[in-house]
Amino acid sequence: MFGRKYTFESKTTRLKRIFIGVSSVSLISLALIISFIVYIPIYAKMQKGRAAGAFFQKSPDAIAVFTGDRGRISYALDIMTKNPSAKLFISGVHAANSFQTLLNAQANPATAGEVVNQGMQVELDYASKNTFQNVIETVRFLAKNPQLDKVLIISSDYHIMRIKLIISHFIKTKKPELYFDSVPGTYGEWSDVRKLLKEAVKIVRSAIQLKVLGEESVIEEHDEVQASN
Repeated sequence: MFGRKYTFESKTTRLKRIFIGVSSVSLISLALIISFIVYIPIYAKMQKGRAAGAFFQKSPDAIAVFTGDRGRISYALDIMTKNPSAKLFISGVHAANSFQTLLNAQANPATAGEVVNQGMQVELDYASKNTFQNVIETVRFLAKNPQLDKVLIISSDYHIMRIKLIISHFIKTKKPELYFDSVPGTYGEWSDVRKLLKEAVKIVRSAIQLKVLGEESVIEEHDEVQASN
C-alpha cells in the first residue's frame, strides 16, 4: 500500500497516496474501536435478557455480586428480596465492612427489612481486589457449593463482557449454569464514556493475559497477592 506504485510516480503523489492510506487505516481502526465500545453495554443488555428468561419462573440458586462501582450491591439486594431462597455471595468487600454495614449503606429501609426478616444466606469475600480475583473467589465459592446449579452474576453493565470472558476460562462445564445481570449505565457524560474506553482496553488486555499466562499463572498471581496482604 505504501510502497512505490508506479515507476514514474512523483514524490508529492507518493506522499499523498501514503497519507490517504494511513488515513483510511486510521478511520477503519477508529470505526472498529467505536463499534466495540458501543457493543459493550449492548452485550450486557443481551445477557440481562437471557437471565430474565431463565429466572422468569424459577429463582437462581446463588447470586454473586462484584463490588467496585455504585449501585451493584443495592441492585443485588433488590434481586435477593425477590429470590430469598438464593444464596448471596458478595465479592470484593472492604475489610472494614460487615454484611450489616453494607446493608445499612446500600439498601433502602424496606429492602433491608426484608433481607433481615427472610434470614437470607450470605457469604462475604474480603480477599478480592480486582476482577480476576473476583472471578477466582467466585469459582472457589461455587466449588465449595456444588449443589448450586444456576448462578446469577451481577455487576455494572460495562463490566459484564470482561467477567464472562474471564470466568469462561475457569468454568468450562455445563454446571453450574451462569447468567449475568447488570446495573445499566447512562453514558450521557464524558466520565461514563471514559469507563467504556477503559473497559475496552481491559477486555483486550484480559484476553491477552489469559492466552499468554494461562489460568494457572493467574491463580498463582492471585495467591501471591493474598499472601502479601
